[in-house]
Amino acid sequence: MQNLNNGRTDTFFQQFRHWDLNLLVVLEALYTEQGNVTRAAQRVGLSQSAMSHALNRLREMLGDPLFIKRGHRMEATSRAVALAPVVAGWLELIRTQLHPPEFDPASAQQEINVAIPEHLERLVLPALLGFLRQQAPGIHLHSRPVPMAQLTDAFTQGRIDMAIIGNDWEPKEAYQYCLLAESRFMYVYDARQLQFDDAVSLAELAEVPQLASNYSHKTATIIDNYFAEQGVTRRITATSGGITAIPPILAECPMLSILPEIMVADHPLFDALVRRPFEPDKVRARLYLVWHRLHEHDPAQQFIRDWLLRHFAAMSQ
Repeated sequence: MQNLNNGRTDTFFQQFRHWDLNLLVVLEALYTEQGNVTRAAQRVGLSQSAMSHALNRLREMLGDPLFIKRGHRMEATSRAVALAPVVAGWLELIRTQLHPPEFDPASAQQEINVAIPEHLERLVLPALLGFLRQQAPGIHLHSRPVPMAQLTDAFTQGRIDMAIIGNDWEPKEAYQYCLLAESRFMYVYDARQLQFDDAVSLAELAEVPQLASNYSHKTATIIDNYFAEQGVTRRITATSGGITAIPPILAECPMLSILPEIMVADHPLFDALVRRPFEPDKVRARLYLVWHRLHEHDPAQQFIRDWLLRHFAAMSQ
């Protein structure tokens, strides 16, 4: 974070304890209404007595009468005249900063880094980059592969702005997250290597040699835990580092693999394989979108997060 202190002393900060900066709004209203307390009170939304009290506090705070009655009208002192444009400019600056202009995707210029697992990039990047090209060409999005164990460090170091994750990570207090998608599991195999009856019990599946994938250790744990809850242990005989090697392995070996449906549905590499629901509606894989609270109201990041939510919602329909 940028250091804004600039060597200021404690006295600089402590003097504000004795100043009510809300009174500057009162000063602006009084100056605009040429010292007329009644009209200034209406502008600010105060009673006339409250405005008179505020004027007295202003005079005390600034050490100047500010408005003096001359004939039938109030006239600003030289101190008030000098302060008026400064206060007006300061209030306008604060107002615009507290209420920034509406976000315009077409003119936005920003780099956004998203941690997307390799096996999910095909579900996100083609559509998202096409959308940004049309709607927000100045927003440049970069997919950054980040191992789950390094996710917190990547956020802390600013290497990523948001992440799409599975069931692997427990978000800390500093993070926001929401559910993107929920997927049942499928078991996949090559019909030239394995044949099954129409009805296959969990115990029968457990006896078949299985190819696990360590793209997500928690996903493997979800499946293993489910087998264990049913009193059986599945027979894992091999493990791959991702999913792209799974179809050719299954084409060569009499094995099956249990994977989230969202990973294998409409995936051309899996077209030649048989895909069957694994215990429908009983065990699920979940995808979450995670971001740091520091960027909760960053308009460009909100724009990307909203698109991701819509995209995955449409995929689940």
